[in-house]
Amino acid sequence: MSVKKYLSKVAQNITPYQWEEEFSEKMLRFDTNTLPFPPPSLKLFLQEMESNCPINEYTDPSYKRLKKLIADYENVSEDMVTVTNSGDEAIDVLAKTFLDPGDYFITTPPTYEMFSIQCGINKGRNLQVTLIGKKFTVDEKRIIEESKKQRVKIIFLVNPNNPTASIISQRSIEKIIKNSDAVVVVDEVYREFYGKTAVPLLKKYENLVILRSFSKFAAMAGARIGYLVANPFLSIKFDAIRFPMGVSFLSYKLAEFVLEKDREWIKKQVQMIITERKRLTKGLISLGLSVYPSYANFLLVKIGEKASNIYKRLKEKGIIIRDRSNKKYLEGCVRITVRSPRENNLLLKTLKEIL
Repeated sequence: MSVKKYLSKVAQNITPYQWEEEFSEKMLRFDTNTLPFPPPSLKLFLQEMESNCPINEYTDPSYKRLKKLIADYENVSEDMVTVTNSGDEAIDVLAKTFLDPGDYFITTPPTYEMFSIQCGINKGRNLQVTLIGKKFTVDEKRIIEESKKQRVKIIFLVNPNNPTASIISQRSIEKIIKNSDAVVVVDEVYREFYGKTAVPLLKKYENLVILRSFSKFAAMAGARIGYLVANPFLSIKFDAIRFPMGVSFLSYKLAEFVLEKDREWIKKQVQMIITERKRLTKGLISLGLSVYPSYANFLLVKIGEKASNIYKRLKEKGIIIRDRSNKKYLEGCVRITVRSPRENNLLLKTLKEIL
């Protein structure tokens, strides 16, 4: 007897999120948009855990101390913060909070695929409003029009956007929040590399939620810590829906260490990435490649029909980039993470040899 007949409709049709596979730890990763160095307080954190690590207990189920530190970092009150196990779990919490079966959510492709995956698992229906033109501009007029249709609950805006590295103006974000008939979620995972935020708009609009993650700005991708910032009413609902104690003790303690001790390092690391972003862009253009303007810690690069071949050649030499060339709206493109000066030099040198 086949177990297939027991699968839900969602499970029958879903496919896993696609990661680059078949690589060794020695390979240089330009495909994951992570930072090149771990936070400096990691060593001190590990020393602390050696002498004081009550891993056998549930020590802080409300993440009270971490919430306070995040609130200070975001310049909001503590009752506006919900801690989650990664930004991806935060998307799942949003879907469970707002979507009933058959409700719609709006995405702006090409964009982060986990919105459609997690909301789809929660039986939401994706209403796509494609980014416009070579600058991947948000179609604010159509988003507002579509949001007024029956059963549209969530609008996802990503600023800066992944994988295009493009931005949405603060004016445009506020216009959508003010005029749409839905909850507007602004994903600001890459915010530090852009320098602007919609957080101040939380004082004016109840239908705004900010999505954040420690993976990028804090160099903690492996720890899996995210959070939501919203008005206190929504934050209570998010806390009720998230998994109780869903974040491991080690992860949230490391997040506390980073926010307490590494603020200046975060600023310096971000500035290094911005400087390298400019240099890497010039280097790729000098090789005859077309690079889209970037406000994140990665570049979208137009190579054309040779994109997949160049991806394979780089892989043979121990360098992984993100091949997006067969994706709709991204034909002929690859995505390249901005890393350290040494690593970026190696990428440029290897690309020059291949080209």
